[in-house]
This record gives sequence, C-alpha cells and structure tokens, in this order.
Amino acid sequence: MGENLKHMRRVSEYFKIALTTTNASDIGIMYIILALVSLVIGSADASMIRVQLTFNDMSAVTYYNAVSLHGIFMIFFMVMPFSTGLGNYLVPRMIGARDLYWPKINALSFWILVPAVIMTAVSPLFGPINTGWYMYAPLSTDLAVNGGYGVDLVEIALIVAGLSTTLTGINFIMTILRLRKVKYFKMPLFAWSFFATAILMMVALPPLTGGLVMAFLERNWNLPFFNYKLGGDPVLWQQLFWFFGHPEVYILILPAMGIIGEILPRMVGRPIYGYKALALSSMAIAFLSVFSVWMHHMFVSVINPIANLITSAMTMAIAIPSGIKVLNWTATLYGGRLRFTGPAIAALGFIALFLVGGITGVFFPLIPLDYAFNGTYLVVGHFHYMVFAILVGLLGGVMYYFPYFTGKRFDHELGKTSMLMIVVGAFVIATGMTIDGVLGMPRRYAVVPAPMYQPFQNFIDVGAVIEGLGLLLLVGTLIWAWLRGPRVVGLDPWGGEAIGLPDFNIRPVALPLTFGKEMDGSEPEHRHGTFYPAVLGLMLSFPAIGFLLILHGMLPEGLLSILAFLGFGVAWMYHDYFKPSTFAMPHVGSLPGVKVSSTVTSPQVTTESEGVPTIERGIEQAKEVKTPILLFIIAEIFLFSSFIGGYLYVRNITPSAQLLPPLRVDWYGLPLAMTVILLSSSIPAHFSHHFMMKGKEKLFKATAALTFLMGLTFLSGQIYEFTHIVHFTPQTDVFTAFFYSIVWLHGFHVMMGLTLWGFTLLRTTKIRPFQAATMSTYYWHFVDAIWVVVFTMLYLQLPIYHP
Repeated sequence: MGENLKHMRRVSEYFKIALTTTNASDIGIMYIILALVSLVIGSADASMIRVQLTFNDMSAVTYYNAVSLHGIFMIFFMVMPFSTGLGNYLVPRMIGARDLYWPKINALSFWILVPAVIMTAVSPLFGPINTGWYMYAPLSTDLAVNGGYGVDLVEIALIVAGLSTTLTGINFIMTILRLRKVKYFKMPLFAWSFFATAILMMVALPPLTGGLVMAFLERNWNLPFFNYKLGGDPVLWQQLFWFFGHPEVYILILPAMGIIGEILPRMVGRPIYGYKALALSSMAIAFLSVFSVWMHHMFVSVINPIANLITSAMTMAIAIPSGIKVLNWTATLYGGRLRFTGPAIAALGFIALFLVGGITGVFFPLIPLDYAFNGTYLVVGHFHYMVFAILVGLLGGVMYYFPYFTGKRFDHELGKTSMLMIVVGAFVIATGMTIDGVLGMPRRYAVVPAPMYQPFQNFIDVGAVIEGLGLLLLVGTLIWAWLRGPRVVGLDPWGGEAIGLPDFNIRPVALPLTFGKEMDGSEPEHRHGTFYPAVLGLMLSFPAIGFLLILHGMLPEGLLSILAFLGFGVAWMYHDYFKPSTFAMPHVGSLPGVKVSSTVTSPQVTTESEGVPTIERGIEQAKEVKTPILLFIIAEIFLFSSFIGGYLYVRNITPSAQLLPPLRVDWYGLPLAMTVILLSSSIPAHFSHHFMMKGKEKLFKATAALTFLMGLTFLSGQIYEFTHIVHFTPQTDVFTAFFYSIVWLHGFHVMMGLTLWGFTLLRTTKIRPFQAATMSTYYWHFVDAIWVVVFTMLYLQLPIYHP
C-alpha cells in the first residue's frame, strides 16, 4: 500500500511539473511524448491504408479518412513536434543557454498542440475527412463532399498548430541570436540546422494559416475564395499550400540532418568533414526552399512556361546544398573507425534513404517527366524515402541521447537489430511504392486498379510488417533499459570527450538529464511554478470554436467560449504584470519592462540593484526588444501576403474573375478621413517612443494616449463604414470576399495594436515600460504601413495592382 502511494505521489508530482514547467528540457521531453502518441495514431491509419489496398474490405469514407489523417498526424503532429522536442532538449545545452529566450511562450507553444492533436484525432466522429493531408479545395470546402464538423475541427487544429510553430520558430531564432555562449562557427551542426528550421517555421506557417482561414470561411460562411463560379480559384489553395508545403519538407528534414551531423563523427571517431560547408548549406537550403521551389508541385496545374522553367531551375539548384551534405557525410567516414551501433546504423540508413529519395526526386523538376509521373505512386515512393529518412534520423537521435536522458544503457545488440529492421522495412515500403509508380499506378485510389500492381502492394505490406516489428522492438528495448538497464558509468556515455567532441556546452554534473531537473542534471529544478501558459494554450482553440458555433446559430455558447479565453488571458496578464506582489519585471520570456525590486512600492525608482540608472538600462532593454518584434512583423507580413497575394492572383490571373464587375468601393469621405487619422497616428506614436527614451513620462503618456485614441477612432469609423456605407456582402463574389477578409484582418491587427498601447499605458502605473513602448511603436508603424497597401489596392484600386 505504501509503495502504491509513493508511486501515486510521484505521478502527481510529474503531472504538476508538466503543467507548470517552463524549462526547455522538460518541454522538449513533453514534445517527444506527444509526438510518440501521434506516431501511434498515424501508424494505425497507415495500417488501415495497407489493409484496404490488400483486402479491399473497407468503405471509401473510412479509407480516405485514414489517408488524410495519416499524413496530417505524421507531418504536423509527429515529425514536427519530435524535431521541436529534440530542439528544446538539445539546442540550449549545445549553445550554453539555460533556457529558451521566452520560457513561458515556449510552454504556451507546447500546450497549444495538445488540443490540436485531440481535435484531429476525434474529427472523424463529427464528419468525413476525405480531403487528403493537403486538404485541396474544393474537397475541403464543398459540404456536399465533406459535410459535418470534421474538416472544421482539423482546420482549427492546424490553424492553432501553425501559431504554435511560428512562435516556436521566433523563440529559437532569438535564443540562438541572444543566449548562445559559443561563436556561430563553434555551434554544433544540430544547432545550425535548427536555426535554419526556425527561420522556415517563421515564414512558411503563416501562409498555410491564411489558406486555412479562407477554407474555413468558405465552408462556414460561403465566402467564395475557391469557388470558380463566383470568381474564386481552387488553384489558389494549391499556391498557398505548397508555398508552405515545400519549405515544410525542409522543416521536417533539416533537424534530422543536424542529428546525423552529431552522431556520425562520434561513431567514426573523427571530426565532421567540411563543418562550415555543412553549416552554411543548412542556411542555403532554407533560403532556396522559400523562393519559387513550391511551384514544382504544380506543373500540371499552372500553365505558364516561364514560371515553370524558373521553378524547375530553382528546384534543381536546391540539390546543390543537399549534395554538399551527402558528400561531406560520406567523406567523414573516410579514415575513421566506425563503431557498429544502433545510432551508427541510423546515420548510415538516413544517408542511404536520403540519397535514394533525392535520386527518385530528380524526375519531378523535369517538366515533361513530372507531367507523366505527377499522379502516380512514384510521388508517394519518393516522399516516403524522405520521410523514412527523417524518422530514422530522429530515432537515431533518441538512441544516441538515451543514456543522457535516462542514465541507463540499452542492449546494443537489440538496438542494432531493431534499427536495421526499421531501415530495411523503410526501403522495402518506399521501393514497392516507387516500382508501382514507374509502372503507372495512380495514387489516391481506394482500390488497386489493375492486377499488375498488386504484387508490389503486397511487397509494401511485407516492408510495413518488418518496420513495425522493428519499431516495437526498439521501443521495448529502450523501455526495458530505462527500467532495468545498467547505469551509465561517468558523464560521457559515448566517449565524445575523449576524441575532442563533447556533446554539450553545458556539461552534465549528474545523469540522467531528465524531467524536472536543470540543464546540467542538478536538482531541484527551479523553472516551474506557473500554470497560466498551460491553461491558456489548452484554451487557444476556444475563439475559433466559438466563432464556428456563432456561425451555426449557437450565439450564447460561441460568445461564452470566446469570453472564457479572453478572461483567462487577462487573468494571466494581471498575474504577471499588475499583481501588487509581482509587479517587478518577470524573468526572460515575458513582456518586458524595467526590473525593479519586488519590495519597492513606488514606480518612481531611478536605479536598479546593480546601481545602473533605470533610464540607461531601459534604453538597453528597448534595443533588445527590436529584433523579436521585427521577427514577429516578418511573420505577420507573410500572413498578410497570403490574403493580398490571393486577391492579386484571382484579380489578375483567374479567368472567371475577369468576367466579374470590378469592386466598387466608396473611398471618399469617411474611409479617406479614417485613413488620414490612422496614418497620422504614427506621428504621436513615434514621439511617444522618443519621450520614453528621454525619460519624459508625462509627454510619453500624453502622446501614447493620443495614438490610442486615434487608433480607436479609426476602428470606430470602420465599424460605421461596414454597417452604413458598404453596400455588398462578403458572399457576393471573390472580390467582396477578399475585401472583407483583408480589411477585417487589418482591423484585427489594429485591435492588437490598441491592446499593446493599452497594456503599455497601464504598465506606467508600475514601472517605466521601455520595452513595451518600443514594441507598441514598432508594431503600430507596421499596422499603418499595411493599411497603405490595403487602401491603395482595395479602395483606390491603383493600376499597379490591377490590369
């Protein structure tokens, strides 16, 4: 009885740490656990696909649900959280940082994903998800094809997951820029790869979010973004999705490449060959993947020879930095002495899978060959070579860092056997798919269309069994080692120190480096104590669900959902920034101010405990906040670009939109006056920041309040405009849909800016908010700049935007 009580208390303690921790190491472990749960769900869906293609005893709806959710779970909720988990666990230790730049935002980012996974898992109970993981319109927007709320839940899940990933990307960029204790070209390759990944997270996810919002509004409010009859264009969804989708491939694979860069040299006992080339090739891949490469997914959709040729060239160019990696990994083996271990097999298996996957991908930048193979299983085979390489790389990372995490050693023979089975099974599966693709088997079919393809589908089944058994053996081996394995002797499990290749910059003082401990393994951990990020993250889907309920006539329930989220957000803000006992500046990770001792009750403090004048320290902190707010603005620019670019696409390219009458908007009178007021508000915003930096608090408050009032006046004018002046509805055609969505998106950002100004003014009752003032000013200038584009494009309709 006493032993059971002890175990219950231990579980309770772990649960409390999970809900309150802001430690990157803890959060990394929780990301990996969530990824493993998603791996189980995604694997179950994959099994259903294999059963149907082998025995043909499943309904079409059930089969296509499995096809859609298999891809969604494996890509969005398995590989991405797995990589982010390893990033949280490894990057701070590798660069000497004790945590991420924003610990509370890091915790928030994780907890956002939990309801996203749950909503996606239960979504088939509320309606079919027969869309594919790419959720092409009109499959995802036509209620006659996918009725119910299933697709809506998946869209909401992916929208909030996109927000989580964007915040994570900015957080890691700031961590590497500001908290690293090593020079750039002394950082481990995994840190370099995750640096490149974080940049892609910041710029690639907002366009997907924009596309998902459009699809959600078309499903539930009939805004015809993709409805060809009303000027919309289904190809627009493909443009938005693949602008995200191809950088997403590198978001998935770059962390695995970084892991290989850590494992391989330690398994051969010599430094990596061409370190700088490998580091810079990760950045080159990130740069090239954002520009033009996405369109090679659309050669059969976009009939534009010039665009196709540019995209083809760019796609082939991205093979150069990828080839550099393969060459340098291979050269690292030369002259070394390979230790034949599970991680070594994973490294070699990754290189082999990646190489063959790259070779099979050579077909697709070649436009005539892409026309022939685009709709076949060759695409599926090529993609699975790559995702299996990613899986093998990440599992190799888990095996390599397992002794650090648990302080235990696993059975190396079982580890080698399980990893070899996983690699062999992966090759068999992807090769069977590739052969069927070369023979011409079409993808997306629920039934194998001809007997000639069936033997290779059976071949895939064999590979799936081998890989599945390998995964089970690996999991069982690691769990047994965790519970009963021999303890690691010393603090250097793989002998990296002996060959001059230490694993971490923060050296362990004790193993294991596990849950509830500091980065160096010491305890107790002092980085938990707030449940606000966890609860707010779990509630982040409430506004979208509330909006869905309102659109379907459930007004009280919808409003309650939205207000519950807002109320808890206000409670968190009050607790961290305005509660009398905690009005000192919170530690790294919260909205900033000037640090003041918590025992001081007057905001008129002029010096800090170190004796540094408050105004001088405040100016330093104001400079520090410029980079993160600019990164956030970059992400916002990509979000706006999805809507603005979508409007320009249909306005200038979509044939059915050319037949519509032009959008007639009255830009005289009220809209023009409101534009003058909003743009003029940047003047007091600028001076308010200037006065804060000079320590002139009264002038700061006056100009900040004037900025707030001018912004509020603009917002009030827009409300009057849409209730009394605008004479068309969002559902009229694609132009009106974009007019409403773009103007309202900007209006939402005006509200965000006003919230920042209101927060800053309230903070003046406690401290001098140098950083908050800087954030508010920069963000307000961004809001005004975006309105210049919106007003000239939609109201003035200048020729530069329209044919």
